[in-house]
Formats: sequence, structure tokens, C-alpha cells
Amino acid sequence: MTKLSKKKDTPAAPLHEDALAAFAALVATAEVESDVRALREGGADETTLNEQLTRELGLAHDRWGLGLLHLRHEAQLVREGERPDVALLVDGTPRARVSEGARALAATYAAMQALGAEGLSEWGVLEDGHRVTLRPGLGQIRVLVEDARDFETHWTAERGGVWTRTWRKGDTLGVEVHRPASPATALADAAWDVIASIKDRKFQRELMERSNSVGMLGALLGARHSSAGDALAQLPEAHFTVSSAVIRETGRGARDPERWKAMLREGQESLDALQQAGTKRLAAVLSGGLR
Repeated sequence: MTKLSKKKDTPAAPLHEDALAAFAALVATAEVESDVRALREGGADETTLNEQLTRELGLAHDRWGLGLLHLRHEAQLVREGERPDVALLVDGTPRARVSEGARALAATYAAMQALGAEGLSEWGVLEDGHRVTLRPGLGQIRVLVEDARDFETHWTAERGGVWTRTWRKGDTLGVEVHRPASPATALADAAWDVIASIKDRKFQRELMERSNSVGMLGALLGARHSSAGDALAQLPEAHFTVSSAVIRETGRGARDPERWKAMLREGQESLDALQQAGTKRLAAVLSGGLR
């Protein structure tokens, strides 16, 4: 692998910038702000950049909620000829490249998923091991948190359309809070916010009426230029969105049932905030004209 050039006047620099910009746009769909370009501009070597790319991709997977936490996800800078790219690896095997576009990346991950009737992943977080169904009350989870080695629970339904699951792997206790939300649903919610904010009441009523037949997003896109739908389909936002928040704890807190309850609350609050921020960001995208 060729090392990154620190010179800004070489052909490789803007191409790397393109690859890193595309990666940043991808993880931004999970409300992850990428620091890789800043590290590169500061002279970081390729190993450091790959480590940061992998951290950011891992955080994105925590938030996308694709149900692929049992796999190891990495991102690495690669180069074929004169064109650098960012490769996405799964369990050490390159599976896709950012330059392929968000639609292809989403299809790659979709082929790995195993979703049940509720839209919940049937894959466990742990590679193997028995999963338990949580019973009402704190007695069972208290025993698991305080005394169990590796364990994992099945999804548990909570209020507000939220599902949770808990696991321990080694010294780390993990909680995932999940609210199923497809990119199409997230875009429709954002389109509603955009239409509701229109000050031209006549135009707003026209869009509301049109939405009865084509939906909020369809009504908004229909009011844009003819290629707005195609432009949107090319964006990562059309294929990735936030549906999970993962909280992890190590050390003494990983054996404390009170900390486990706090993790559930933190996960719920984090998921609410992430999805609200995502709707706001998508509304800004839809308001921008989709040039």
C-alpha cells in the first residue's frame, strides 16, 4: 500500500480528499462527524488514518442498527493505479469500496442481514452462545449482570416502539436500544417538516393534497426539478439512517444492575436525540434543492 503524500500539490491529494469526503458523507448519516480529513491535513500517517476510519465506521454501525454487530468492521485507504479509495472490510475481507456509491454499499450490507417479522435482527451480537428471554422484574437481569460470564438476551419490547437487548462479552457489558427506522421513513418525516415550514399557505396546501397520493417525500420531490429524485437516490441519506444507540460499559460498572438501568436510559435518550438530529439534517438536505 502506498503511503499518503503530505504534499498538497500532487494529484493524489485531491483524489484522497474525494475518497475521504465520500466516507465522511457516509458516516454522517449516522450523525458521526469524521475527523479523518483533519488528521490527514495534520500529517497523520496511513496507519493512524486507517485506525480513525475504522473507529468512525464502527460507531456508524452502532447507530445504523443493521444487526451486524457480530461482525468485525474496518475501513482502510487503498489505491488502484492513481485513484485512492476507502475499502470497507468485514471480518478482515474487503467487501465494498466507498467509490461504489451508497446504494451499492447498502446492498452489500443488506445481503448480510437477517431481519425478522418486526424488522429486528435475528443475528446475535455474540458469535455463539445461548440467548435468554428476559422475564419481568429485575431478578433475572441482576443475576446476569452481577454473576454471568458471556451472555446475550433476546430483543425486549419497550414503550414507544423501542426494543432493547443486552449482552456481555469478556469484561464489557453492552446495551442496544433500537427503534426500527428505514431511510424512506426518515426522509418522509423530514419532508413533513419541510412542508410544514413553508410560509406560502397555498403552496403548502397543494403539497399536502398531493401527499395523499404520492406521500410527503413524493410531493416535495415533485415540486423540485425533474431530476431531484435521481439526485436524492445518489446521496447516502437515501440508503442509511439512524435506528440504534449502543452503550458499552467496562470495569466495575459492568457488574452493577443500577448502571445497567442507567445504560438503558442513556441509550433511549441518545437514540431520541440522534433521530431528531437526523430529521433536522435531512430536512436541510431536502430544502437545499437537490442540485
